[in-house]
Amino acid sequence: MAERDFSLDDILTKISEAYKNAETKVGQCNVLVIGKTGVGKSTLINAVFRARLAETGVGRPITQGIRQYTKENCPITVYDTPGLELDAEQIQQVQLEIAELIEDKRLLPVKEHIHVVWYCINHEAHRFEDIEEDWIKTLYLKEVPVILILTQAVSVDEEERSDFIFFLEKKNLPVSYVIPVLAESKRVGRYPVESYGLKRLVEATFELLPEVARKAFVKEQMASINLKAEAAFKYVTGYVASSALVGAAPIPFADSLILVPMQTTMLAHISVIFGMPFDKAFISTILSAIFGTGGVTASGRFIVTNLIKMVPGAGTVIGGAIAASTAATLTLALGLAYIELLKRYMKAKIHGETISLSDSSRIFIDLYKGYMQTGSRTLKQEETAPPPREINIE
Repeated sequence: MAERDFSLDDILTKISEAYKNAETKVGQCNVLVIGKTGVGKSTLINAVFRARLAETGVGRPITQGIRQYTKENCPITVYDTPGLELDAEQIQQVQLEIAELIEDKRLLPVKEHIHVVWYCINHEAHRFEDIEEDWIKTLYLKEVPVILILTQAVSVDEEERSDFIFFLEKKNLPVSYVIPVLAESKRVGRYPVESYGLKRLVEATFELLPEVARKAFVKEQMASINLKAEAAFKYVTGYVASSALVGAAPIPFADSLILVPMQTTMLAHISVIFGMPFDKAFISTILSAIFGTGGVTASGRFIVTNLIKMVPGAGTVIGGAIAASTAATLTLALGLAYIELLKRYMKAKIHGETISLSDSSRIFIDLYKGYMQTGSRTLKQEETAPPPREINIE
C-alpha cells in the first residue's frame, strides 16, 4: 500500500463531514417546566440552555395552558405553563392538559416523550400549597421523574439547607431531588449574591434522562462544563481502543490511512458534545498545532519506528504491540488535550472573555505535550470537583 499524507484541507473536510454526521445523532430532550407566574422559570431555562429558549416571542402555544419553546437546530424542547395561578379551576384545566400531553407523547417514539419535569416554587415565598402537593403526586403516577426546584433562593447558599427545605424533605414527596437554585446573580441591599445550584440541577437531570435524551441535554446545557468533559471523555476512550487495534495491524502505513479519519471523527464528536459550532478558523488553528506536534499525521509512524529500533530482535508481533500502544497514546493525548482546551474556551466564553486563536494553539500544544510526557490517562480534575462518575451516553 502506498504511503499517503493528509493535507490540512483533507482533514478539514473530514472533520466537517464527521461534525455534520455527529450532530444528526445527538437525539432529543424534552423538559416540562411547571410553576407559578413570577417564580423565575424563564430565567432558569435561559440560564441552563445556551440557546436561550425562553426569550420573549419564541414560545408557541400548544394548549391554553402550555407553551412550547424550541429553536431551529436545537435538540431541546421545553414545555412551560405560562401565567399559571394556583386557583382550583385553572389548576384542574392545566393538570388535564399536561396529563394529556404526557400520555400523547408516550404514544410516540421515546425521543418524543416528556423526559423530566422541573416543578418550580419560589423558595423565598416559603409557601407550598396542598394543591401543589397533589399535583406532584399525580405527576409521579405518570412515571415521569420530577425535580422540585426552589427558585430565587437568595437566603441560602449551595451548602445550606433552610427550614423550608427541611419542611419539604419531611413531606417525603415523590420527587427525585429537591434543589435550591439562584439562576442569576443579584444584589440584596449592598451585598452581591452569586448564582448557584445550576450545576447540581443539570447533573441531577442528566442522571434521570433516558439514553436518547442525554447527548442532546449535555450538548445544550451550559451550567456544567465538567459534565460535557466527562461525556466527551467517554467517546475518547472508545476511539483509543479502536486506534490500538489499528496500530497493531501489520500492514505498512495502514495506521495513517485509518487513524487520521478516526482521530478527526473523535475531534468532531468532542466539538458537538461541547456545543461548539464548526469554526473553520478555530479547527485549522488546532490542526496546524497538531501537525507540528505529530498528532494525526504520518509522524506517528516515525515515533513507532524509533521505538521498534530500541527493542533488540523486534519482529512483527513485538513491533505491532508497540505500534498499538503508541497509536493509543497519541489518540488519548489528542482527545484529552482537545477536551481541556474546550473546557477553558467555554469557561472563558461564559465569563464574557475570549481566547485568541494564537493562545488556543499555544494552550493546545502545551496540553498535548504534557499528556504525552506524563502518560496521564485522565482529565485534569479541579480541586472542588467531585470524583469522576460513570457516564453512559451511547
